[in-house]
Amino acid sequence: MGSARPSFIELAGALGGALDEWSAAVRQALAGQNRYQNWLARRLGTPPPRVSSWLRGREQVWLSGTALPGAGTTQSIVRELGLDGESARRLVRLADRIDHLQAQLEELRPRDWRKRVEEQLRGDLLPAAAAPEPAPTAGAAERSGAQASVPGAVDPVPGRWASRPRTTRLVAAATAAVAAAGIVAYLGSERPDDEPGTAGATSTPAAVRTRAQRGTDDTGTSGSTGPGGSAPALEQPGLEKNTLGPDSRCGEPLPGPEAVVWRVCARVEAGRVSFAVKLTNQAGGATTARVRVRVQYVQAKVFHPCPMAPNAQPVDVPAGKTVITDPGLCSVPREAVPFAYQGVGWVVPADATGGSYELSPTAHVYPDRTLWKPDLL
Repeated sequence: MGSARPSFIELAGALGGALDEWSAAVRQALAGQNRYQNWLARRLGTPPPRVSSWLRGREQVWLSGTALPGAGTTQSIVRELGLDGESARRLVRLADRIDHLQAQLEELRPRDWRKRVEEQLRGDLLPAAAAPEPAPTAGAAERSGAQASVPGAVDPVPGRWASRPRTTRLVAAATAAVAAAGIVAYLGSERPDDEPGTAGATSTPAAVRTRAQRGTDDTGTSGSTGPGGSAPALEQPGLEKNTLGPDSRCGEPLPGPEAVVWRVCARVEAGRVSFAVKLTNQAGGATTARVRVRVQYVQAKVFHPCPMAPNAQPVDVPAGKTVITDPGLCSVPREAVPFAYQGVGWVVPADATGGSYELSPTAHVYPDRTLWKPDLL
């Protein structure tokens, strides 16, 4: 008797794993050549949001309706990146597996296979309290001339929810209360220089303050909104500079959930390093997007929870508006010795219990200067 065919649940799980592996492999190939997603999109003649979706692993199943990356797409990527040897063969094998698994799933559920796969994969996501700490990949620290190497650069490979290190119940309760009151009440362009704990940095409890996007300014964003914020705010591709204030950088825009586009940001000041997530709702009309946001930071290749906001928080982003989480809730003292820092961010649907993290550009912080990688020219 022949072996039983895999069930739909087994096939869905295998597809999720193959998509995660494929995305991580492409991201590593891009990072190895200091290439960006937008470069790959231009080379392929593909809209940047589609490439961003491909690089989200299993989440692309539900974050967009974009076709999954199969053999044809992968051959083009291998060609544009000039890959050969085992790295190219592995990508092609993964693409063939994605095509084969998708064909089997479509055979079992011709009309709604993608929706059923979404239900299965999202149901498998680990809740924040039970998930393991994400393991940073083995990225080498950058060296600069005769300076000591800066420890802590992390390769930009996405992972899942990071679990919060154990704290006393007293501290956990206090930080959770502060986070609930203020994690989304900060708008970076309004008061970037306020020190945490001062009157100017106090967040309005349970409030989300937003602003309409203006014309292109030093943050690199552009767009406009009409009365009531009914017109969409437009996010431009590429990195952003000075979004949180002087000497800050935000990563490339990432799509979803809904019409939200988001970036992970970091800022270096004389006495502290802070981290935030910027979210823009590009929907028109009066459509408010509700998502969950979590911010952490990496120092010396170790993931840390934000001191004042260790948990994920619900965030409402009105149509045509931008919201930036409060960097004062994710701020640490700047060390007197060289270190590398990155912001870590998750933005997931409001009902999700897990998802993939993304990283800000790396701040290689020396006593007398900061080097960003990657950075704007």
